[in-house]
Amino acid sequence: MNRLLNRLCILIAVLTPGLVAAQTEDPGHNRAVILMYHRFGEAGVPATNIRIDQLDAHISALQDGGHTVVPLADVVSAIRGGQALPDKAVAITVDDAYRSFLTDGWPKFKAAGFPVTLFVATEGVDAGYRDLLSWDEIRALRDDGVTLGAHSHSHAHYPSLSINAVNADLSAMTSSFLRELGDAPELFAYPYGEAGTQDMEIIQAAGFAAAFGQHSGAAGPGGNMFYLPRFSLNEAFGDTDRFRLIAATLPLPVTGVSPVDPVLRDSSPAVGLIFADPPADLAAITCFGPRGDRMMASVSGSAVRLQSAQPFPSGRARLNCTMPAQGRALAGRWYWFGWQFIAGLESEGVAVDARYR
Repeated sequence: MNRLLNRLCILIAVLTPGLVAAQTEDPGHNRAVILMYHRFGEAGVPATNIRIDQLDAHISALQDGGHTVVPLADVVSAIRGGQALPDKAVAITVDDAYRSFLTDGWPKFKAAGFPVTLFVATEGVDAGYRDLLSWDEIRALRDDGVTLGAHSHSHAHYPSLSINAVNADLSAMTSSFLRELGDAPELFAYPYGEAGTQDMEIIQAAGFAAAFGQHSGAAGPGGNMFYLPRFSLNEAFGDTDRFRLIAATLPLPVTGVSPVDPVLRDSSPAVGLIFADPPADLAAITCFGPRGDRMMASVSGSAVRLQSAQPFPSGRARLNCTMPAQGRALAGRWYWFGWQFIAGLESEGVAVDARYR
């Protein structure tokens, strides 16, 4: 099994150059936790909303917990090896450009001195949707210190689109940014956090510096620069104890995942994780599948094979693996790796394109 997974790691590197880059060391200065919000104080939509009392608690936890909030672009530069970060570095992102970011989110982040990246899906802003910011408001936020990121034009499930349709969507998005702002962002966040390998390749070819999903985990060296993890925060997953835990997590040094493509053709896959310099106590890893059931883990050298007792349900299927950190310097902290598959060739009732079948 070790030999098979090592061959898979080599295959990943050959087929997707630049997407999976092995690195043998994590000096502790090129890793960060990336947080993701959507709405603020909008009680009617709890799945994408964070309550204001929760937000206040998050800000206090970052201020009191030894964290340094850094620009997202600095995280990307550090992971690529060109910039150092402090321990417990955190980056804050907000998706979709809802109006409540302007009225309730940004004032609190700004008062705390926290930089934020706002990922904008341009079609709704162009159309003037009532719950979204206007271009004038987005320009004002940019001038006030908010970094802008790209979040597609139509906010479609990218794996459901053909290659031509993805490129057309990116072109429409870029045209809107150029028309309204004079330039286009260098960072991209996939709508719904969904991407297959071909989508990642398209985003890389389009010239973006990095791209982000919505799967949990800390970001660090050796990961996929075009599918970096973010911890999603909402009312149900925004309590203070969980926030303190995730804000201090560390990246597991996973450099390869099999199946390589997150769009699955098998509803009961054997998942392989390949590590660079795996922790000595790798056998302590605990992984949970999309149904919340613990997956059987088999460790062989620098690889872990995972098998779910049940088929993955159709739709977005998240994998989460954690293990406690060892050593006095990291006492009380956890390693966390997450990944997001699409099972059953559909997500939320939307079928994936024929290119993934």
